[in-house]
Parts: sequence; structure tokens; C-alpha cells
Amino acid sequence: FKKCSKNSYCFTIYRDEFELVKVDIYDKDMETQNRVYIYLCEPSLINEIDKKNYLKIVEKYKKLKIFPVIGPDGVGKTTLLTNSIDINEKEFLYKRFKKIVRRSFLYNLTYPITKTILKRKLKEKPLKDQHDDIYYSLAILSGLFYYPYLVYNTYLRKKVVFIDRFFNDYLLENISFLDKKTKIRTNWKKILNYIPKVYWKIHLDAKAKTILLRKDELTKRDIKKYRNLNFKIYLEKPSIIYTYINTQQALENCKNVLLSTAINAKVLKEESNCHKYN
Repeated sequence: FKKCSKNSYCFTIYRDEFELVKVDIYDKDMETQNRVYIYLCEPSLINEIDKKNYLKIVEKYKKLKIFPVIGPDGVGKTTLLTNSIDINEKEFLYKRFKKIVRRSFLYNLTYPITKTILKRKLKEKPLKDQHDDIYYSLAILSGLFYYPYLVYNTYLRKKVVFIDRFFNDYLLENISFLDKKTKIRTNWKKILNYIPKVYWKIHLDAKAKTILLRKDELTKRDIKKYRNLNFKIYLEKPSIIYTYINTQQALENCKNVLLSTAINAKVLKEESNCHKYN
């Protein structure tokens, strides 16, 4: 992970087989794609019942096509998605996680009170991101109450759901305060137990100076922390497929990584007219 982020490579990790982890690595110029195989156990030691049970779990998550796209503001989440797929097509549903949280009944019921308390504490009007950083439990609960609606859309209405951001942001403490050091919350592993597992998670990243040129909202230190801590969260509760896209690369390269992964994972069909794959 460190080598790829440092050299602006992209990669996808597949955990869709019981005994094997596959990693596709794309270099900076997209000239080579290397596949690395990591065997978790000897083939002779594989328990067929365990293997079948694992494949059932994989299929369960595969049916729930809810795909978070995480990354700091300015990394190009919306740009990549809108250039890769036609999100206006009826088979897709595109949601912003912050809007999901802030439009919820629970959030709007309690926000006036918590905002007033925080204003007195900070002695100035807090930004909404700062409020959500302090009252992260409220944000997480609001997201969890909304999540069944996303499940309904993907499971029964057969929609492919892409979400700009996810619960991950609320596992990071002080990310919205420039004068404080970003860190992972002390109870993050406990919270992670309640956060839904997904089939495919997409992590967008770039060099700090590139992100800050696009949107100057974080410090270089915070961007580095965001990058490393989100990968730590993934390792603790891995999605079946995890794609890391470094938007330092040309948009066309990023798009090809996203869509080739979607097709390889059978998330999108190659012949579909709803994506913009070259």
C-alpha cells in the first residue's frame, strides 16, 4: 500500500476466493498490470465446507450492490464517477453520505441542541463538519437508520448504489479541526462492528499538494493520516473487493481501473450502455 501510494500506482484486492487473495497492480503509465497471488493456506488443507460457506457469504454481499467511494474533498470522487458511468440512468442510484446524515429526522431533531452546546464550548459558530466530528455517534446512527433504504434499492429494485463517502470518515477524530492532529478514535474497532460490510469499496487518493490545489480544506498531515487510517480500517474489516485509485494519474487511466474492476467483479456488464469504458 505504501509503495503504491508513494509511486501513484493503482491496485485492486480481490478476496472472493476462500484460499486466495488476488491483487492487480497498475503502474503509473498504465502500461503494465501485474497480478499477485497470495495463498492463505495450502490447497491440500482446504476444508470444502468452509470454502462453500465463504462463497455463500461472498454471493450475499455481491447481491447488495452498495459501493462506497471514499477520499478527501478535492480528490475527484464526483469527477471520476460521472466520467465513468451515467449516474442518471435508472439502474444507478448516487448518494452523498453527508446529505444522507444531515437530512435524517434524527439529525435534524438534535442538531439545534448540539450545535448550541458546541458553540458555547468553542466560543464560535462551529462548521457542520466540526459538529459531526464531535457528535460522530449522531452521524453514524443517522447513516445506519438510512441504510435499509439503500438495501431496499439494491436488493429489491435492482439498482447499483454508489455513495460519495461512508461511515469511515466518522471513525477519524479531529479531521475537521486544522489545529488538532487527526487520529483514529479509541473505540473505532467497537464502532466498526456496527458498520455494514460491503462487497466493493473504492478508495481515491492523490498527493497532498494536488488535493490542496483543488480544495484547501485539510493539512498535508491530515491527508496522509486519512490515507493510512482508511487502509487500516479496511484491513480490520475488509470488503470483498478493495480498489485504490490514485487520481494523480490521468482521468482516463483512473476510469479504466474503476471500470475494468467493475467488469472483472461482475458488478457491471461489459456490454452495458450505462458505463463509459473504452
